[in-house]
Amino acid sequence: MYNYAEVLFKFIGIIMHMSRKPITEIIIQINNLLQKEKELSVNQVAFKLKSQWRTAEKALEVLKELKLVSEKPNQKSDREERIFFKIK
Repeated sequence: MYNYAEVLFKFIGIIMHMSRKPITEIIIQINNLLQKEKELSVNQVAFKLKSQWRTAEKALEVLKELKLVSEKPNQKSDREERIFFKIK
C-alpha cells in the first residue's frame, strides 16, 4: 500500500528544486542550439532545453521578430508542426 504523504512530499521536493531560467538565457540557448542543429520544432527545442513548450515557443517568436530565425511548416509529417531554423 502506498504512503500518499511520502509520495506527495517527494513530488513537492522535486518541484521546489526546479529552477526557473530567465527568458533571455533561454533565447541565448535557443540561438546557440539552432547554430548547431539545422532545424528543430518547438517541442524538440523545449525537450533539449528541458523547458516548457510554451516558453520555447515565446522565445522562438522573439528570435523570429528579430529576424534571427525563420519558420517553415513540416513537410515530412502529416501533423501540423512549426520548424525553426537559423537565418545565415
